[in-house]
Amino acid sequence: MISSTDKKWLEKCQPETLPVPPFDRYVYMLERHVVKKRLKPGELGFDRYQPDLLTIEQRDENELRTLEIVRQYTNIPVPKLIYQGNGFNVFERIPGVTIFEGSIWDNISPRQQEGIKLQVRGYIKELAKVPNSTGGVRSLSDLGEIIHNQLPHCGPFTSTRDFLRSYEHEDTPYIRQINPSSLPVLSHMDWDLSNIVLHPNMDAVAGVIDWERAAFFPEGGKSIHDMCHQWRGWEVLFDGIQFPVEN
Repeated sequence: MISSTDKKWLEKCQPETLPVPPFDRYVYMLERHVVKKRLKPGELGFDRYQPDLLTIEQRDENELRTLEIVRQYTNIPVPKLIYQGNGFNVFERIPGVTIFEGSIWDNISPRQQEGIKLQVRGYIKELAKVPNSTGGVRSLSDLGEIIHNQLPHCGPFTSTRDFLRSYEHEDTPYIRQINPSSLPVLSHMDWDLSNIVLHPNMDAVAGVIDWERAAFFPEGGKSIHDMCHQWRGWEVLFDGIQFPVEN
């Protein structure tokens, strides 16, 4: 039985408020809110995409817990949870511009691009100072697994060295380049420009969204960024950042 409050929110989720086709969840962009609704078992995403239903609820849990700790320990602007429904979450909508196409990024002036990179580097440094209570490589969900589709071994792991041992026989050059002495620090784990909301004049970051894959990870997740970045000039995002290592 759907609750009256759930029904009120879901009635606002009309096709015209869905700017991006669903893959593993529907993301409805309302005037002041964003509704992220999971696909149901057996439901396929856009173009018959098969969602990873085994981890989607876990990712939702990880996002909510990460947002709490980010607000507690950093000054990074992140959306607030407004309502938690049955199979969906409602967040405040951060007003601004989100870049989904490389052509848009290429048309931003070099000065603006450098300013955005500088601001995001500051966020990466802030996250690296968040306390890691176990010292391990893990997400903030109950299971603690690393929830990223580029990583076949989910953990959690007791340390960076423990994490790297699981990849000793894997053809993963980016992972093997990680310094085994580096300490796991909190990382967004998906610094795609589509997850960064910019002010309308493109001069500064208004907020950072989509924290579902966040984790405590060595070198702030630089290896994941090196594998996944897709924007011209964005590959140097981590350049010059020093991360903590074992004493």
